[in-house]
Amino acid sequence: MIGTSVSPRPTTLSARAARRLAEGPLDAVTLMRDVCQVERLQADAAERMAAALLGSHPEFLRLPTGHWTLQAVAYPAGHQTAPSTARVAGSARVAESAGQSPRLLDLPFAVVDVETTGTRAAGGDRITEIAIVQVQGGQVGEVYSQLVNPERPIPPYITSLTHITWDMVRDQPTFREITSNVLDRLRGSIFVAHNAPFDWRFVSEEVRRGSGQELSGPRLCTVRFARAALPQLSRRSLDHVTRYFGIEIAARHRAAGDALATAHALCRMLNIASEHGVESWTALQAFVDGPVGTRPRTASDRRRRAFPLPVTKDDIA
Repeated sequence: MIGTSVSPRPTTLSARAARRLAEGPLDAVTLMRDVCQVERLQADAAERMAAALLGSHPEFLRLPTGHWTLQAVAYPAGHQTAPSTARVAGSARVAESAGQSPRLLDLPFAVVDVETTGTRAAGGDRITEIAIVQVQGGQVGEVYSQLVNPERPIPPYITSLTHITWDMVRDQPTFREITSNVLDRLRGSIFVAHNAPFDWRFVSEEVRRGSGQELSGPRLCTVRFARAALPQLSRRSLDHVTRYFGIEIAARHRAAGDALATAHALCRMLNIASEHGVESWTALQAFVDGPVGTRPRTASDRRRRAFPLPVTKDDIA
């Protein structure tokens, strides 16, 4: 099964590489610097190190761009021993008889949005609200939304943005109390968010704090997806992308409203990717990682030349 999973924290170099690549493809220099924890590394040396470290593991794939990524690996029926990195990455292995990357229409996506007390997941800031929207087969499904007691004060400037007050979360469960509910909705799905590294860091930190386990698996950032799918847009904030598609955000800067809007935008961008022949998870990773503006233009691109309405706020989230 491809998707998010939890496991003990990895310690081997290949496991570190799998965790890092679960965030998206990386060039050899960046990957080897992070994995081997070295500050300076020549490109040719990094290429040799990456090939030596990852080349024998089928779940690692070097793309034509020179970037490394994770790919699905088919194992024979009854196969009992999976590579250690597949156990850590969770998403990098799929038990199928056919040796192909899973089709996008077959994959479940979990679209996540969190509201927080600040921007420092490892610096003491906490989640105040989380929403998870299920998407599969191009259809938006169940919506899970929960206010969370962050066990610390909410700064006034955060309240002015999210309208979440201490009185609203005082009697709500802590994240530790809802960890199992969250994991039930993430497990086995592709983790999706608009500016995914932000949401992933906070959810990972809360899961680690609440269960002592490490969250791992494939991630899809819809900001990066929009750069590839909508190269005609100069900005890819959630406001810009949803306004472009004519998607209404029912409650901006609240977890459920933002996650639901992101889910609908995801479905639209998956359709665009499909128009360009992207039908598998591996192909989608390569599409998202490709140089902006280099993919072939279709008739649908030419029809989408401008925003239907102007957008003037929020350039990131």
